[in-house]
Amino acid sequence: MKRAKTVVVSIGVSEYAGSRQLGDIPCAHQDAHNLHKSLRLGLGDTYDMWRSVTMLDPSANEALALLTLTSRRLRDEELLVVYFSGHARLRRSVLSLAFSDALDDGRGHLSISEIANACAEANAALILDCCHSGAAASLANRPDMLTPTAISVLASSAAFSTAVHLPEGSPFTAALINIIEDSSVTGKELSLVTLTKELNSGKDTPEKCVVNVAEGSEDVVLLQEQRDTVAAKETADRFVGRLSSVDRAARELMWYSAAELPQAYQSVLIGEIVSAGIAREASWLVRRAIGSFLDRQPGHSRIRNEVTGDLISSEHWMEVCVGLIGARHLFATDTGLRSAALDVLVSQIPANATWLASMYLTDCGEFDFDSTECSQLVRTSWGITEILEHFRASERGNDWLSRWALDLATATGDENVLLEVATHLKLIGFAVPANVGVSQVAEESLSKYLYSLEPRGKLSSSSGKWLLSSLFGNWRRDGRSNLRTYAASKRPSAVLQSLEQMGALPAVALRTAVLLDPWIGEHPDRVEAVLLWGLVDDHPWVRQAAVELATDGRIGPITDPLIDMARRPGLFDLLLTLNDLNGDTGSLLELIELTPVERAALVRDACRQQ
Repeated sequence: MKRAKTVVVSIGVSEYAGSRQLGDIPCAHQDAHNLHKSLRLGLGDTYDMWRSVTMLDPSANEALALLTLTSRRLRDEELLVVYFSGHARLRRSVLSLAFSDALDDGRGHLSISEIANACAEANAALILDCCHSGAAASLANRPDMLTPTAISVLASSAAFSTAVHLPEGSPFTAALINIIEDSSVTGKELSLVTLTKELNSGKDTPEKCVVNVAEGSEDVVLLQEQRDTVAAKETADRFVGRLSSVDRAARELMWYSAAELPQAYQSVLIGEIVSAGIAREASWLVRRAIGSFLDRQPGHSRIRNEVTGDLISSEHWMEVCVGLIGARHLFATDTGLRSAALDVLVSQIPANATWLASMYLTDCGEFDFDSTECSQLVRTSWGITEILEHFRASERGNDWLSRWALDLATATGDENVLLEVATHLKLIGFAVPANVGVSQVAEESLSKYLYSLEPRGKLSSSSGKWLLSSLFGNWRRDGRSNLRTYAASKRPSAVLQSLEQMGALPAVALRTAVLLDPWIGEHPDRVEAVLLWGLVDDHPWVRQAAVELATDGRIGPITDPLIDMARRPGLFDLLLTLNDLNGDTGSLLELIELTPVERAALVRDACRQQ
């Protein structure tokens, strides 16, 4: 039997340009969006996607028209949930909600009785997050026998109390969302009465909430009991079990596909990421897939925020990487997570994590030059050039960034680092002082061509990331080479000579791109030309690409920089690639002091690949 639908109208009024008395409420839009999302996910198949809507800054007439039209289109058994975040006035004991066209003389307002009349033809639940909202509770009372009512009210504050709207959001709405999310995970029924009890028993709401159920009704059920919680747990158990027996590519696809499961299933699965140690994953691609699964959760998700926070604070760098990816869009608003990411940036943790911390912090506008200078990333030319790209969006000009990068390179005391950074600056068009040397590779036409190509940027959605990355590269700012286009107008002998020089390119992403270009593998002379430098490169990303190109398990000399995990990422993926090609991983592992967790992750991956 089909369950009755619930229609959600979520209204957030943030801007009050026409009123001197009413200030703007910056969080109203965010709260309206997040509350609507939580109800949509919690309601599941009872949510009516066609008639539900979020209205931002509507005028009083627009809101009245929408509520009236929506109310008239509801069937008797259906429920209308109306949420309002904004200002309200209490005058002569009459509560009026203020909309975007509100004026101080009372225009642009709707009295609570006008709201009630608009919703009169529906079973309605009003959730009001505004000052004096408790004054609306009387709407649930039947004034006389001839005037039936089916309106229930949940108010964030008493009639003579004010609401709290902080820049990061309303405490009332945040607590409301958490309870709805918990109910959707546990599958328990959630009604207005039980919701109010939980709100008032917690410490997150500064004011006691007020509820009044429509006279003649015992309660109003918002979320019905979910009977598939057992199925969700069983699905999560099977998912985790299958992860332990499938290869790398299958694990990656499983995590990207998991984002399409019902929300209750996803919520159970999120809990398994920490408790089952799933994030201790040797493969970068699988770690990225797990993090992307977390990132696709609703932005207000308390479970997602707690799990990513726990992962970022973990002692195991693989878990830290997953947490950083999962929280990357939260750093701009969540000060706790942002602070944890800054701690990662300046720690001695492997560069796999510090690189991600730098990239995602700058994505949210956190250009912390002082913290960055304390990072292990600035001890190598790769790290300095990567950070330079991260900071290109800052307000500092190119000349300042050039001097800053050269100062960092000079501070390493390594002439090669200074040479590579200066060469990179010249190739990207930044100023380099005349007294600073630049490599001859900067004059190569192939170098200039490669640097002129746009790298792969961010993807707007993670749903197709596994496919696009397999075609164009596995991480942000992966270089593109398009060597076939370049070689079409050059003599083959000249191209080979240029390819032999590309080992001096300062950009790790471009050296990697040259090795992975399909055109290289089409002729053995090209392969040998790039393997001459690829199999001796000190960066694991480049060496991994060279090992893949060689296909015979050769790895080249093992150098200290190659296995320095604190300064260069990618060593584990190099090991995995070498193992796939039946190369000598033993000699490499003898030179690396692994933790028990790291060793276990590598062993698990090897067993699953067989």
